Amino acid sequence: MDRFKPKKIRSYVSAYLREAVPSGIWRIFIPDFLASLAERDDIEYILARVFYYNRIRENFKLDDDALRLKDLWKVKSSSMYKHDAWRTSRWFDQRLKWKLDCGDVNWVCRSPSITKSRPIRDDNRNNIILKLDRCRHFNFISDPYRYQDKADRSVFMADIGDAGKMNRVEFMKMYFGSDICDCGSIRNLPGGVLPSEWLRPKMKIREMLQYKFIIALEGNDVATSLKWIMSSRSLAVMPRPTCETWFMEKTLIPDYHYVEIKPDYSDLRDKIRYFSSHTDEALAIIENAHGYIRQFQDKEREDIIEYLVLLKYFRDSGQLPADSFPFGEEYDKFDY
Repeated sequence: MDRFKPKKIRSYVSAYLREAVPSGIWRIFIPDFLASLAERDDIEYILARVFYYNRIRENFKLDDDALRLKDLWKVKSSSMYKHDAWRTSRWFDQRLKWKLDCGDVNWVCRSPSITKSRPIRDDNRNNIILKLDRCRHFNFISDPYRYQDKADRSVFMADIGDAGKMNRVEFMKMYFGSDICDCGSIRNLPGGVLPSEWLRPKMKIREMLQYKFIIALEGNDVATSLKWIMSSRSLAVMPRPTCETWFMEKTLIPDYHYVEIKPDYSDLRDKIRYFSSHTDEALAIIENAHGYIRQFQDKEREDIIEYLVLLKYFRDSGQLPADSFPFGEEYDKFDY
């Protein structure tokens, strides 16, 4: 058993226990944080993130196919998306409607929709981000190994068995069998077109932690592994992200939170050589990454932000009164 893997069974048990209580009961105990928000020391930070995830700046009309909250379980999606969506929507009147687009969303939605992810573009406002599929994505670990004691090599072990992950195929073509990267795919593409020597057993996180450099390449949307890599004592190595989730990948600073490589991966050897011989700079990046991670580890604050993101959505769609979201539209504070 890999003790660093997400605890899926625990997450499912917690979800089913929450869902055993009807939403109407939960609403009796709606968190009373709204009345005290103005007194919080981190109120500006909270609102900044709310406006980051929900970038809608005007009222809008829901499409005719919008779904009532109480019909969430009719959505065709993996169950964990629905469990996480219910986790936040349980605080609201279940007759309210929303557009919920589950899965790896790497496009801009046609109308304002709740999603796990969105492309990093100026015109991505229709994708309102919630913390969906959180067990798989928000897996933070405690690395028992020092950076200085790890191998001066990189590792990339991932699922390449999807037509949407051709960037990973290109990486494998360049570095499979090289002296700087141990890499492999845990699954073949449909039709078995990947070279058989590329196929490797799934590597445990503990094994990957033996390397100073862990490659995080986007798949259908973001690199799922990025969160646990950045919480480790290894360096996350990747090109600049093109998609983002609740983790706000767009705000990551290259060579400050992670080691940036070119989109064509051609400078990987140079980056490994540099940070292998500049330990102080490597350790600084790791510490900066840990600092970035910490902002997501305040559970109460995370719940508040999620609640407000949805509250603003229901207000902006005309389903709740204008004063139901009692905060100014301070978009410029965090509108990247």
